[in-house]
Amino acid sequence: MKVALLMIALLLSARAQESPRRHLDSAEGVSLEEAVRRAFERNGELLAERKALEEAQGRLRQAGLRANPMLDVMGGTSVNDRGMNEVNVGVSLPLELGGRRARRVEVADRELTRMRLEIGDRERRLAAEVRLKYGEAIAAARNLDLVARLVDLNGRSYELVRARVEAGVSAPLEQSQMRVEVGRLDAQRTTLGARLDLLLEELKNLLGMAPEEPLLLRDEFAAPPTSLLTKEQAIAQALASRPDLAAAREAEALADAMIEQARAEGRFDVSLFTQFGRQALRFDQLGISPESGERERVMMTNYMVRGGVSIALPVRNRNQGTIEAAVAARETARLRRVFLESVVHREVTTAFIRRDGAARVLKTFDLELLAASRNNLRIAQASYELGHLRMTDVLSEQRRLVEIEMSHNEALQEHFLSSVELESALGNPARTRRNP
Repeated sequence: MKVALLMIALLLSARAQESPRRHLDSAEGVSLEEAVRRAFERNGELLAERKALEEAQGRLRQAGLRANPMLDVMGGTSVNDRGMNEVNVGVSLPLELGGRRARRVEVADRELTRMRLEIGDRERRLAAEVRLKYGEAIAAARNLDLVARLVDLNGRSYELVRARVEAGVSAPLEQSQMRVEVGRLDAQRTTLGARLDLLLEELKNLLGMAPEEPLLLRDEFAAPPTSLLTKEQAIAQALASRPDLAAAREAEALADAMIEQARAEGRFDVSLFTQFGRQALRFDQLGISPESGERERVMMTNYMVRGGVSIALPVRNRNQGTIEAAVAARETARLRRVFLESVVHREVTTAFIRRDGAARVLKTFDLELLAASRNNLRIAQASYELGHLRMTDVLSEQRRLVEIEMSHNEALQEHFLSSVELESALGNPARTRRNP
């Protein structure tokens, strides 16, 4: 009997060295940075936003094209005399004075730049989402594995207690207490399993995976390298490198370009035109045809060339409404940029507070604390075997160990998530990184 209880204690103490069996695989599992890379390659929303860049590139190319010439063909005849008719062919060419085409190109170019920055910000946020969800899934898998092992171990312990009760060594109450403990842990295992399945489905969605695709994770729970920047230096870096803030500044520049475009389109413009005409006249008088020598009506044909300019006079419509709308858009972009700067400042500050707090909590879980807790359970089990403790004392010590193990996992998770949050708040590019 004593040997069996000792084996149970050793299996429990070896839990930290064994990897979770259901969803974690140190060899075949997907690493953290591999998950980020997959998200960049397969996330549907990100792919759609990248595809929209082609639309913006097409608009930029279109904005740089010059205006097409216009071909006019006209004809006419006299109502009273069918012998009089004329045909005119003309070409007109808009000059687009006042830098209209240059302003149009600038607007399209700044719009393309803004979209690229927004996609960079979407990549930053997506990398953070994947890392956060990955960390939550690792913590849930570790907790699930801990509880699953305890269910298995308590099931074996229950058989031992039942044998003691049948032999008259232990009271029936101990068997009932053990049965309740097994049922409680089994319910906890079901709850943790459902949460882990939900986290994995959410992670699959971020990675662009189909629901039926299997997903194994590598047991990587190391936080990103700790930033050596002070809070003030970190805020300055975030204000300089965050792609969402850069996109907000570009939106301001875009609004300025739209104002200049609207003003340019509200000024006068000139179109050059030239025209070639043929006029045929037939008179009532008769004459001798030089070719046939016969008498026929006198005909006269005139060819004419005309040219000139057509000037659009901005007397009534000077694009006032479009200019007002562009000015309002610039003020809107400025207010959004100012607000976003305050958001960046707050995100970096709160990320520092969260990371420092998580680091302090994690330091309390040293190896001696975890080892002492496991050793206490072994002593309690041995004392129970010798008859010095009751089963309730053993179960209390076991629950205390479970709480410490889960609290340690939560501390690791919080430190990991806070480090990811700080890295994302700083605006660091989503780079591949090998975890130790």
